[in-house]
Amino acid sequence: MSNDPNEPAKLSAEERALVVERKAACPFIGSAVAEGHLPVLNSARDPLASVEKVRNLGNKGGGNLGEVLMLFANGNHLFMRGDSGRLDRRVPEGLFSLDFPGSQGSHPGHSGILEDEPKMLDSGRLSEADFARLTSLAKDGWIKRSDVGRFIARNVHEDENARVLDKSTALLLASDFGEVLKTGFRALLGRLFGSRKDSGATHRDVQQKFAKLTGDDNIVGSAGEFGLLFAFLANRPGAREIDGKPAVSVQDLKEMFIDKHLPDGWENWKKTRLDWIKNTNGLIESAREEYRALTRDK
Repeated sequence: MSNDPNEPAKLSAEERALVVERKAACPFIGSAVAEGHLPVLNSARDPLASVEKVRNLGNKGGGNLGEVLMLFANGNHLFMRGDSGRLDRRVPEGLFSLDFPGSQGSHPGHSGILEDEPKMLDSGRLSEADFARLTSLAKDGWIKRSDVGRFIARNVHEDENARVLDKSTALLLASDFGEVLKTGFRALLGRLFGSRKDSGATHRDVQQKFAKLTGDDNIVGSAGEFGLLFAFLANRPGAREIDGKPAVSVQDLKEMFIDKHLPDGWENWKKTRLDWIKNTNGLIESAREEYRALTRDK
């Protein structure tokens, strides 16, 4: 750790590539680090980043998706490597850890595209075979949301360590994502997303508890992650629907997952937390439908 964790890390090209590949196992964050949009702080071994910086990146184009990125950063990545070698030391205020594998946000039933063992530090890597499983669902270069939901269900179903909550709890979580569209749920939104001035430890603890709640059901956790991807691309020029469902292009996925490059012009289109909510809820619904079918057929 550097003397000041807020100081930019002095990384060689090779060290930056290793941070992107082994640690920042996320198509958006990995690409942002690779291209220098999100500065790496502290050190290559224990990389950190600014919560405010990631919020600003997500809000580019006039939207507020950065509030969701902030929620994930505070909720899932509050801990960095301690003396034990595990992620058990709280990061300094205003920062989050770029050690994604091994964090609270890393879970069984994941896609396998950018990481191997979810609870093992530095286990990030690119699996072109798992990426091909996802893109095989495309029609004319586009993958609709319901097919991504089925992809999520199959990943969870095939992982013996994955968890899906019982019906009552699962319905509660799915209801929460739907109720967020109604006026009565705004109070919880305020607690989760807060304001620029509300960044204290208590607020971050609320976000961490919410992130853990969604992470307890691996379908919900995966849907939240892919929901970010759909929300990020929802308003890009040329966005399409297939059979009335939102879709993402294979080209955009390839750029972010494989090339570590954010699509050209990404700073200019609006990205919103409402799109994250709607797409996450849609992914949960299609994933649960597929999971029930897989369970019946087992």
